[in-house]
Amino acid sequence: MALITYFETDRGIRRLLRQPGYVEPRDAKIAARKLAQSSDRHQDLFDGYLDDIQMAYEMAAPWWADTVKAQQQQGLGRDEAIRKAFNKRAAGAAGHGNVVWIVRNYWLDCCDLNKSSGEIVYPETLLLQWLIDAKKKELVRLIACMPYWPVGMDENRAWC
Repeated sequence: MALITYFETDRGIRRLLRQPGYVEPRDAKIAARKLAQSSDRHQDLFDGYLDDIQMAYEMAAPWWADTVKAQQQQGLGRDEAIRKAFNKRAAGAAGHGNVVWIVRNYWLDCCDLNKSSGEIVYPETLLLQWLIDAKKKELVRLIACMPYWPVGMDENRAWC
């Protein structure tokens, strides 16, 4: 099932790849690290994420389609129904609880792995850039719907 979206995917990608750098400065060489250049443990983490986010997509896309359909059943045309659905839920299908939970947990898992392995892969690289590199178009479209990453930074400047 193709994901219903209202926003330009490229804008979402740019926003999400830049946002963390506003909170914690990023090194361009680290940000450009490809999957094949990363540790086996980071590659394994990405493989698990890919499986989990695909399963979440399979739940979130029909849920979101039903949300849009509910707006259409109130007499709205398709474009207006999509706009209204996004006005109510700005993240669209990316706001599905399973998607948020997976993204948040894999972000934090990436941070933990960075500490224990001594190699750094930025979470936004693992969660989004590597999906782009793997040509997972629908999964990229899903993540790009997020207005922001579902994480914060605590008083010790650790992602939480």
